[in-house]
Amino acid sequence: MKRRFRCPVTVKRELVAEVLAGAVARQHGMSPSTLSTWVRQYQDEVGDIVVRKQDEAKQIKLDAASLHELQNKYKEAMKLLGEKELENNILKDLLKKRTQPR
Repeated sequence: MKRRFRCPVTVKRELVAEVLAGAVARQHGMSPSTLSTWVRQYQDEVGDIVVRKQDEAKQIKLDAASLHELQNKYKEAMKLLGEKELENNILKDLLKKRTQPR
């Protein structure tokens, strides 16, 4: 006998929203026909969930771009800091050589 995939209506709506947003039924270990049935049942009710998931995906992309930009700025700042530290050490060495009695 075949085991039925049971879950609450709220979970079904979330899964339908994921399908409409481009997710795959097999990712959740279920039959595509079961999910297709749910899509027909709940398609009208999940519009706001689909919009929310799309907004979340856009925000993740924006955050990733922002993170990449910040990482590049951090690398550049560390490079400049290293150069300034080197310059500072050179100047300290020159100052020591000049102030040493001969």
